[in-house]
Amino acid sequence: MLKRAVVLLGLAVLLSLLFPVRVLLLQGGVDPLALQLQGVDLAALCAIAAVIPAMALSRHGQLPQRVPRWNLWLALLALCSLLFLLLHVSWSVDLATSYLHDALAPDGALPMRIAPGTLVHGAELFARLGVLVAMVGVLVTLQAVPEDEPPVQKRRRRRKP
Repeated sequence: MLKRAVVLLGLAVLLSLLFPVRVLLLQGGVDPLALQLQGVDLAALCAIAAVIPAMALSRHGQLPQRVPRWNLWLALLALCSLLFLLLHVSWSVDLATSYLHDALAPDGALPMRIAPGTLVHGAELFARLGVLVAMVGVLVTLQAVPEDEPPVQKRRRRRKP
C-alpha cells in the first residue's frame, strides 16, 4: 500500500514537472503568482491535480503488481517527492529559510557568502532532479506482469491401509 502511494506521488510530481503550466499561464497573459492559494504554490497545485492522471497511468501499467520490493529507487523517490511538495508550501519554505539563516549566521554576520534562499532553491532543484532520476530508476526495475495461469492441482497421496 505504501509502495503504491509512493509511486503515485512520484508519478504525480513527475507529470506536474513535465507540463510547463507556469509558462503557459504567462503566455496566456495570466500572472501565476496571482493564482496562488493561501500557503500553496502553483507547482504543488499542479502535483495535486496530476494525481488523477497518475492513478490512470498506474492502473493501465499495472504498477501495483509490477513494483518490486522496497529498494533504493523507491526510497529516493519518496524522499524527493515529499521534499518537492514541502518546498512548494509557503510555511515550510519560511521555516527552512529561517532555520538556514539561524544555522549559517547565529550571531547575525554571515560567515559564508551563500544566502539561505539560494540553498532552498538548490534543494528544490535537487528535489526536481531526484524525482526525475528516481522515477526512471523505478520504471527500469519494474517486474514482468504476472500471467494468469490456471492453478496447478496437487496430487493427493493415497494412504496405504
